[in-house]
Amino acid sequence: MSRIPTLDGWRGIAIALVLFDHVQYAFLGRFSQPWMQTGQHGVTIFFVLSGFLITSKFLEGPIDLRSFYIRRVFRLLPVAWTYLAVLLILGLMSHATIAAPSAVLASLIFYRNYVLVDNGVSTWHFWSLSLEEQFYLVWPCVLLLAGLRRCRWIALAGVVCCATYRLLFWTYYNRDFFNCRSQVRADALLVGCLLAIAFREPRMLAWISKWSKSWALPALVMLNYFIARFHLLPPLGEILCIAALISSSVLHPNSLFAQPLTSRVLSTLGVVSYSVYVWQELFMLFAPKNSTAGIFFHFVTVSLCALGSYEYIERPMIRLGHKLTHQHATQTKEISSAA
Repeated sequence: MSRIPTLDGWRGIAIALVLFDHVQYAFLGRFSQPWMQTGQHGVTIFFVLSGFLITSKFLEGPIDLRSFYIRRVFRLLPVAWTYLAVLLILGLMSHATIAAPSAVLASLIFYRNYVLVDNGVSTWHFWSLSLEEQFYLVWPCVLLLAGLRRCRWIALAGVVCCATYRLLFWTYYNRDFFNCRSQVRADALLVGCLLAIAFREPRMLAWISKWSKSWALPALVMLNYFIARFHLLPPLGEILCIAALISSSVLHPNSLFAQPLTSRVLSTLGVVSYSVYVWQELFMLFAPKNSTAGIFFHFVTVSLCALGSYEYIERPMIRLGHKLTHQHATQTKEISSAA
């Protein structure tokens, strides 16, 4: 897919919601109002976007798992592993346990959303990266083996099962550390997958294009209601609202609703959102608490570190991943031609 500016805007909104949540809790130790717990809602936007973009990419042409996983490895792991290495080095230098070894290991191989440790705050945000990596391991293989027609029903069944299970056991999972398990959050990714599949079907795309401009405002109102009402476990209604808003902004990028998403601030924040997300927890450990200076310190250090991470780790590694997959594709074509 060519880059869609409005989706960078959605990434910017998502990471802003996460930062708004984390900064409050880190520097104040509490939330001034319940509706100010916005982190889970930001992550849910990331999940819907991931499902939509990954599935859209696969539906563009033949599924090449090898190239896909090479690109994912070079896209995600260098920044994440650099962050974990910095935590370990800082721990050795300060003779303090900044991150428990079990938490680092769980983050390293992406099952952090199932590991609870006392000293794991600096790596807890890896739960969402872990859940996405688990999705990346399963969904492309399902799409390849089952095909588009069957996957439509598989994804729909997954959404219904996940949402039903979450509703049945809401009390158990509606608390910190338990609200991040794959079985109660995967429907956000699968709704994004269903949206991508719908975009590939001419009838569905025509219907969505016709009505998506009209449903943008009601979906936005309902999304704000869900943000105000639910704080730890986003319901299926919120996920559907996010999918509706994404579809509207993609199909009608010049609408009054979608234009703010293409602003320079949101777009830039969206582009560097992965680096921001990975590094933001580190500086909350050292910034002064309960002070405006602490918040300013966090803003400056995270901004500088995220930009450096993006320019010197993330972008070069993404280019290397694409270069390797391009070489692989070229070699495959040469072998096929020779045969």
